[in-house]
Amino acid sequence: MRYLFWVVLLFRAYVFAQSPGSLDWQHRWNDYVDRLHDWRAVGSIAGDTAFNEAFRSRGCPYMEACFPHRFAGNLMRRTARMTTELGVGGLLGEDLRRRPSEMTGFRRRFVYAVEHAALAQGRDGTWRPAYSRYAGTFVGIAVSAAWRGRPLTGQRVMDGYTWAATSYFQDALLTEFEPDLKRAASHFAAKFRLRDKASSAVSP
Repeated sequence: MRYLFWVVLLFRAYVFAQSPGSLDWQHRWNDYVDRLHDWRAVGSIAGDTAFNEAFRSRGCPYMEACFPHRFAGNLMRRTARMTTELGVGGLLGEDLRRRPSEMTGFRRRFVYAVEHAALAQGRDGTWRPAYSRYAGTFVGIAVSAAWRGRPLTGQRVMDGYTWAATSYFQDALLTEFEPDLKRAASHFAAKFRLRDKASSAVSP
């Protein structure tokens, strides 16, 4: 796994570039750890892996043998990507955290999320291309290719960035509209509970 050498190197370079008591480092590290151990993200990877394996039954007739290998590879790819984002983001002073725009109006919020999906904030607060996210994506593609024993070709890199771009926009839109979805779900659940109580009250 020679690609992991570069991940570790970037991470060490970032650590030594920070002062031991740096508040910025602490915030970045805490965010990294929280995201790395987020059970929802890990569960989503498990679900996606199982779904994909269901359509690859011809290539691997024994899902109980192939699923752990694929799942471990996807976890390793995610870890390599996130670690690279941590290191490169620290060296470049980028903030990759996504936040709702606090705007009003569906169209304005949608446009904001799409426009900022592939951007990051620099040290001065201005928006610029998220180079650390691009680097993390590339390392993740390289690690995934090595894990599966495949050469890192230009076509695989292009395909990997295409899929990554869809996740950029998906994450940005989810961050922007997740509060609305939660409110709608809570409202629906409350109405359902009231309807259930009403039906229980009139039933003999």
